Amino acid sequence: MYVVVVGLSAVGEALAKKLVDRGHTVAVIDKDEERCKRFASEVDALVIHGDAEDKENLTNAGVEKAHALVAATNDDSTNLMVVTMAKDFGVPNLVVILRDPDHIDVFNKMGIKTVNPEDIVAEHVYQSLFEIKDFLPVGKCGSEVFSVHADENSEIVHKKVKDIRLPNGFKILAVLRKDKINLPDNKELTIEAGDDVVVYTDKPENLKRLVDIFTKKKNKK
Repeated sequence: MYVVVVGLSAVGEALAKKLVDRGHTVAVIDKDEERCKRFASEVDALVIHGDAEDKENLTNAGVEKAHALVAATNDDSTNLMVVTMAKDFGVPNLVVILRDPDHIDVFNKMGIKTVNPEDIVAEHVYQSLFEIKDFLPVGKCGSEVFSVHADENSEIVHKKVKDIRLPNGFKILAVLRKDKINLPDNKELTIEAGDDVVVYTDKPENLKRLVDIFTKKKNKK
């Protein structure tokens, strides 16, 4: 995938690096010359020093062939201008890293996807409090998919998946063991120490009840 990232803000830079690390082709545009030089020396990407509100810089970044553009400057008005021009170029996937939540309606009316970094950080911290390893919001209905690590002292270890009673709204999708995916349609599948259990829920507000099941210690005899 070819992605143009506009703005080497903390989020923009981290995203561009991650895209390159995962094999995507990336072009970045930023007005800060020193930031551009440093990034170009560290990352295998096309780096353009200039103002992304200048169509020529977008053209030089290859926006016409881009599969996606992420506007990640520290100014929502600049982000708005950039995605408006990118839309005119026909970029199919446009995302804005939102700086002020009050501006979300402007982008929504344009059909532009927005990401609020503060919400994502807060969600990651929240999940970390409950020892959740990874999570992924699903759609706009509040559903989530995440994984929980099975501790060797947990009373859930050695139990068959089919016999585990989860809170209402939770479902085990898979058990990851030594990089192998095990599906719960195997009626003999058990949870073993070290497993990462992938769970779906449409009731994330009951997350603590689920984590209690996985972290409850075995009774010592």
